[in-house]
Amino acid sequence: MDVPRPSRKPRLWQRRSVWTALAAILLTGIVVAGLRSNPGSLKVDKLGVSTSVVERGPLQVTVHGSGMLRASDVHLISAQSDARVERVAVQAGAQVQAGTLLVQLVNPALNQLAEETRWSLQEAEAELNALRTQLDGEQLNQQATIAKAEYAAESARLQLTAEASLVKEGIVSRLSFQRSELNLKQLNETLTLERDRLQKGRANLRAQLAAREAVVSRLRKTLQRAEDQVAAMSVRAPVAGTVQALELQPGQAVAVGTALAKLAKAGDLYAELQVQESQARDLAPGQTAKIDIRNALIPAEVLRVAPSVSNGTVRVDVKLRGDLPKGTRPDLSVDGSIEVARIDNVLQVARPVFSQPDSPASVYRIGADGVAERLDVQFGTAAINRIVVKAGLVAGDRIVVSDTSSWRTHQRVSLR
Repeated sequence: MDVPRPSRKPRLWQRRSVWTALAAILLTGIVVAGLRSNPGSLKVDKLGVSTSVVERGPLQVTVHGSGMLRASDVHLISAQSDARVERVAVQAGAQVQAGTLLVQLVNPALNQLAEETRWSLQEAEAELNALRTQLDGEQLNQQATIAKAEYAAESARLQLTAEASLVKEGIVSRLSFQRSELNLKQLNETLTLERDRLQKGRANLRAQLAAREAVVSRLRKTLQRAEDQVAAMSVRAPVAGTVQALELQPGQAVAVGTALAKLAKAGDLYAELQVQESQARDLAPGQTAKIDIRNALIPAEVLRVAPSVSNGTVRVDVKLRGDLPKGTRPDLSVDGSIEVARIDNVLQVARPVFSQPDSPASVYRIGADGVAERLDVQFGTAAINRIVVKAGLVAGDRIVVSDTSSWRTHQRVSLR
């Protein structure tokens, strides 16, 4: 009877598993030993790395913006009537004084209108003077009539008074006395009527004079407007300043309201800065600032912060407080910094590349052996080139602040 023999295959498989496990343990040990002998798997030249030491102290929080100088007082000069350009006296960029001729325009119709209006005014003034003379004569005649009526009434009153005593003595008849009474009454009524006529005549005089004076006044205003339009043909600078725009050519026709020139008042400038919206949340009017104009730092103050964001930036208007360098003019490019806060005794470090305020980040802290190890930190308020450290670092730690985006797959980096 045959006895079955046990198979040796399972034992062979078990032996192979043991050898595989031993090989894995050996390989792990080799790797660990290699890591211990060379802790930084990536080696970087330290000369190409920027570092900063964490320290405690005051931090001045500022935001940066760039922009241009703008004129606070800008005059836009436009045509007051249709005209044609006869001569251009200055060009854009010229410095002018108040009253300097900028452009000479011409419109013959305006000159003719002014001349005809002047003649009409002279005629109306002559008619007004003639009417005054005529009405004054009529008033004098009426006053003379009243004077005669007063004399006649007074004479009749005297006669009636005399006859009143004579009629009692029978010297004057009763009929004659009654006639004298009737005559006095008639003369008094006539005097009253003449006085009323004088008053009404004066009212009529005032009405006629008012009508003629209104005509004269209207013509005077028309003439003044026509003369102003003729004078406006000589376009002059209203204030001393810089001509910012003037693009007319001789012979060019311009309609009423057409912009002829743009003039910025000399010396009255402000800075218009564009600040990134991420840095603009703490901006407010009244904050101090410094404007860099041709390498000269000019003290300034925030006047206005735009309420809305445009193309990722916020407009900030800044008033200049110091003397401006020679040659400063509108539309000159400038840079500015605005102090938004000052924090005392805070943990801070130079701002690493790509770091954001009030957000977590990963940085490489450099040890005494020259190996940079990645760790997580929490940043706080940020200035232009400094940032507050809320957690993850202590005073004296040295970290890499240059670009480490190519190190992201390495926990430890050796700096040679």
